[in-house]
Amino acid sequence: MATKHPTDTQTSNTLLLRVRNVSDEQAWSEFVERYAPKIFFWCRRFQLQDSDASDVTQEVLMKLVGAMQSFVYDPSRGSFRGWLKTITENTVRDLRRHWQRTGRAFGEAQLQPLAVSVEDPVALRALEEAIDGAHREQILKEAETRVELRVQPHTWKAYQLTAVHQQPAGQVARELKMRISEIYVAKSRIIKMLRETIAVLESP
Repeated sequence: MATKHPTDTQTSNTLLLRVRNVSDEQAWSEFVERYAPKIFFWCRRFQLQDSDASDVTQEVLMKLVGAMQSFVYDPSRGSFRGWLKTITENTVRDLRRHWQRTGRAFGEAQLQPLAVSVEDPVALRALEEAIDGAHREQILKEAETRVELRVQPHTWKAYQLTAVHQQPAGQVARELKMRISEIYVAKSRIIKMLRETIAVLESP
């Protein structure tokens, strides 16, 4: 008999209940992992640059720290994702109004984070770390996408198997029919390219 897995909606509903407790670090990590990429994507669709999209993503997540403590999901009033998209859009509008007031051109300003009042500072720090972690993961994924396009498939495969999947160099060499020295060179080369690409992505 096939194992039944909870639907995405059921999982979401359970997660929404768990994040009402700001001290549940695992729940908030899962929440950030699930929704931060969506918020960032919406920001880019609203024509924000990457740096501004990252700022708005963090701003929206920080707003949710307080909001989720009393949030009650009611499917009859629309999806949670729709509600979250509305919050994101409103935050983007606030940013644009800020640019207009300060006379800055579109895309030039950095969003100033609003003060967040949370009873448990440890939970807030955990959330901030989760947000930072999600942002770093997003940067790494973008860097990997760019670097993969610039190298040979066997070079990229050698990096993935050794650096990502932690397989022994000897085993990878046999699998890819390469010398062990070539495996180490490929891994070192890709890591160097990733560092350089990440530096470019994170530059102002």
